[in-house]
Amino acid sequence: MKLRLLGKVYKKQGKAVFVKVKKKDFMKVMEKIHRKTQGRISAITGYDNGKNIELIYTFLLERYILNVKIEINRKNPFIQSISSLFPAAEIYERENFEMLGVRFEGNKNLKKILLDKASPKTPLRKGGKI
Repeated sequence: MKLRLLGKVYKKQGKAVFVKVKKKDFMKVMEKIHRKTQGRISAITGYDNGKNIELIYTFLLERYILNVKIEINRKNPFIQSISSLFPAAEIYERENFEMLGVRFEGNKNLKKILLDKASPKTPLRKGGKI
């Protein structure tokens, strides 16, 4: 697979490749990864940079590690779930929902998995709750 067809390659480090995609292209890119590779998802890492929420989807492919970065609106953090393409993504989506308040449209199982009821809501958000 030619990585530049997925999005802008902004970093290469050893076997790791980082590609940034626009939200409007996100599902097309995920479907292409699903169709053209035998890769599996190993993480969805979320980060609140103060302006946006960055999500990095990490896939283990045959020859390299593909990291797909997308930025979503911090005030209304939602994105399409990829759990229908990559079932293992459900647990990572639930974690980012709980920790950052990101809503994954299509994931019917968005509920807490790590924190108890006394824990702060969205503890990884800058400035507290959403």
